[in-house]
Amino acid sequence: MEERFAGAPAVYRNKAKTLAVVSGKGGVGKSNISLNTALALSDKGKKVLVIDLDVGMGNIDILIGRQALYTVVDVLNHKMPIHRALSTGPKGIRYISGGTGLNTMFELNRDKWAFFLKELSTVLNDFDLVVFDMGAGLSKDQLPFALSADEILVVTTPEPTSIMDAYSAIKHLTLNGRELRLKVIVNRCINQKDGISAFLRLSNTVNAFLQQKLEYAGPIPEDPLVSKAVVEQQPFLIRHPRSKLSSAVYLLADSLLESRTVKTEGNRSFIDKLSSFFRRGNAT
Repeated sequence: MEERFAGAPAVYRNKAKTLAVVSGKGGVGKSNISLNTALALSDKGKKVLVIDLDVGMGNIDILIGRQALYTVVDVLNHKMPIHRALSTGPKGIRYISGGTGLNTMFELNRDKWAFFLKELSTVLNDFDLVVFDMGAGLSKDQLPFALSADEILVVTTPEPTSIMDAYSAIKHLTLNGRELRLKVIVNRCINQKDGISAFLRLSNTVNAFLQQKLEYAGPIPEDPLVSKAVVEQQPFLIRHPRSKLSSAVYLLADSLLESRTVKTEGNRSFIDKLSSFFRRGNAT
């Protein structure tokens, strides 16, 4: 593995803050939160890119109501310049659709791997924030992306099974990485107390068994507007910008902007860290 990636390019310090949005299982609203948070950040004057890594089951295209011409797989398999694979979404956000076959990424030869790292480095320098919408459960193929991000946003709901699934995802992360900055958003809350109670249950369990600190990013209320927006294929932040639902997402965006990015592991960039995972063979 070391010899195979010995020719990987020297990478630059990326400008963008990177955020990995993860969940322990599907159906908790992870992609909706990823997309609408990106839109809220765009409203606040930030240049935002969403990269859908839920390959084969990605929802970003569906939620936006647009079909992307190219995907991450086109970049990986055909050496397509990553800027060409970018699609434009509402409010000027950019996104890259997931497509299929991300596992081929780890079978690339040295030249293709070097190309991908260089292209991704360029993209990161063009944006203020890059949101990685991860697949539910964090497969071994996606794990390096989450572990390399500046912050990880864990999405759960107040349901006990969802909280335990979130715990499993956090355990998976902490067993494979160190100095992680983990935030928790509790979706589909009846009220503020509902969200705080769910967070404390998760946080206490994580502290007791994993000795990992969690930060509370806030609650997102239960609202039938979400399902209506999905059916209409229009993000709820656009369809219902003055709703309590959208207000909660704007607060989440504020918390992401206010939090200071803490560079770890020798102040290395996202690309530096991601590259090292593949050199060590941790991605396979």
